[in-house]
Amino acid sequence: MSKSPWIADLSWVREARQPRSRRTLGLLLDAAEALISEKGIDDATVGDVAARAGCSVGAFYHHFRDKGALVQALLARLAHEFRETMDAAVDPARWDGASISEILEAYVEFSLDVGREHSGLARAQLGLALRSPAAATQLLELQLELSQRLADLLRARRDEVGHADPELAIDFALEQLRSLLILRLEGIALGSRLERVGDVDFVREAIASACAYMQIPPPHVGRPPREREECAGVKAASNRNGRRNHGVPG
Repeated sequence: MSKSPWIADLSWVREARQPRSRRTLGLLLDAAEALISEKGIDDATVGDVAARAGCSVGAFYHHFRDKGALVQALLARLAHEFRETMDAAVDPARWDGASISEILEAYVEFSLDVGREHSGLARAQLGLALRSPAAATQLLELQLELSQRLADLLRARRDEVGHADPELAIDFALEQLRSLLILRLEGIALGSRLERVGDVDFVREAIASACAYMQIPPPHVGRPPREREECAGVKAASNRNGRRNHGVPG
């Protein structure tokens, strides 16, 4: 799926590589992430994680008292990476010159990419949240913060909205798209009728629906392709330079 030019330089922000003394810990977390994504929490054994990481079971227990502690550490890393990625994704400077519809299009595209890349961990986080009040609170706080910051981006452009109540329309459209994304990413489990629809068509139709409700033009309408690409290209270069200056990996 082709990426919106506004997020061409945006990717999930990986935690920086650890010093040599903690390399094994990082390898174990990487292995657990891959295995949980492939097999789920219950079927990913300690032996599997150690083997995938290329270390002994004893090395595993040197770092974690049990598999539950490993999952907690993995979720803590995911939360840290989520926040770093969110900071880059909803930075107002990134979206200077973008319309509401372009922001929403990029949001849906990027959410699909990240949701699939971390599908196993997303399910693991949800499963843990059902058993752990602390995990549930952390998950809710991150979701609420992302929702609020995304809504702030759109409210700064409320004059584009033709709906009689722009504030309501923005909140409703974001909830609509979030629900569609959940259904898209968990479609097999939930029995979605949209499984047969490809990602490109899904994004186009989801955004068209939100735009029609909000009474705003769909992405790219009224802006020549060259102008659109040049504007987004300048922002991408600026964002890359900003991350290098602040030590954030690209």
